[in-house]
Amino acid sequence: MPEFFQFDNRLLWLLIGLCVAMVLTLQAVETAVEGAWPHHRRPARLTPRARPAYRAWSIVALLVLPGGLLAILNVAVLLWRDTGKTESQVLGSLFLGVGWVIFLLFSVNTVRFGHYLANLGLAGPLALIAILLLGDVLLLIGLFAVLPSWQTVREAVPVI
Repeated sequence: MPEFFQFDNRLLWLLIGLCVAMVLTLQAVETAVEGAWPHHRRPARLTPRARPAYRAWSIVALLVLPGGLLAILNVAVLLWRDTGKTESQVLGSLFLGVGWVIFLLFSVNTVRFGHYLANLGLAGPLALIAILLLGDVLLLIGLFAVLPSWQTVREAVPVI
């Protein structure tokens, strides 16, 4: 069994946790964009301050998904190559984590946090868009820093 499949490896548990969080986030994104019950998500029922921001939350939702995939790819490459993490990966993960948690608090709305974010108007989603874009770009830079050459990937995966 490869060394990175040992259950005392923290990166393996982080990868498993990220994959589970990504599956749960897919449902939250669908709920935020489409709405679990269409009659609950009508823009006419929103406050006048919240109406312009309604579509901006869809952009926030769509930025969470590539960030989550980039985080999974970064951890998988770190696990596979057994290299150290870069500063851009750490900082990008921090920005993505903050944006991800705030988005989930808004979309799940179990603690009534969505009501406060809806009253922020356009400022809330724009701030989250900036945070998530920065996190996504930093994670992409970090992935390119640790990603091996295409030939190494082809040799490691016999299917390609």
